[in-house]
Amino acid sequence: MSLPALLLATAPAAQAAGVPIEPVGPIGELPYCEDTVDSEDVAVWLQDVPEDHASPTAWTEFLYTVENGGDEPVDTIYTKLEGWYNAADGSDEPFPFQIQWFVDGEWRDVPFESDAADGHFGVIDQLAPGDSADVQIRTRAEQDRPGWFESWASIRYYDAEDETLCVRDSVEAEWALVPEGDEAPGEPDPEEPGQPSEEPQPGEPSEEPNAPAPQGGSDDDAELAETGGSHALPIAAGIGGAALVAGAGALLIAHRNLA
Repeated sequence: MSLPALLLATAPAAQAAGVPIEPVGPIGELPYCEDTVDSEDVAVWLQDVPEDHASPTAWTEFLYTVENGGDEPVDTIYTKLEGWYNAADGSDEPFPFQIQWFVDGEWRDVPFESDAADGHFGVIDQLAPGDSADVQIRTRAEQDRPGWFESWASIRYYDAEDETLCVRDSVEAEWALVPEGDEAPGEPDPEEPGQPSEEPQPGEPSEEPNAPAPQGGSDDDAELAETGGSHALPIAAGIGGAALVAGAGALLIAHRNLA
């Protein structure tokens, strides 16, 4: 394979644009936050995430975006991304995975469990009003198991007049992990038990007049069945905040301002 072809094969599907997000570099812990407030101007987003599910072992790419919607420039914005793969196969075995970001022409691991910079992977030198900073993210599991992926993105910067005051914003997303050949959530097999049957309607005679009343779940169980409520394979994002549909290619995403 030629060098240009190799570079094309390893580059992200959609190159990020806008103000760059640079690696934080070899620094220790960030300055201590004596107090934290929600950002009214700068927001973080996850774009182009799967609409409902993805293959566990295939690379899933999405865009990490920070935007300044205020009237003043904001300096030194730290960016953070956390993620976890949760198995739904009943096993207690670890579910190893990778999360990487594309910077300086190569993919690098996102060090969210590092003590350096409190786990922040990047920094934006300055973000002017109306500007945005983007970086491409990709993730995959190392085992082909059913479950779900959870991701949390956040930013932190310090008040221009009080360096002990931290300003933050966050967003989270979640989607199901469906191995190849398995059934995707929301697509039940019509032959599976629990499907609607042609039972006599009210006022119609039953074939067995003295048959006992059918046993089954409560109305709450039925509601859970209709909405897909299950601890085994949750797929809806928006935990802890108001849900927002961010357009085509974006799962339910919710902002959650962390204290």
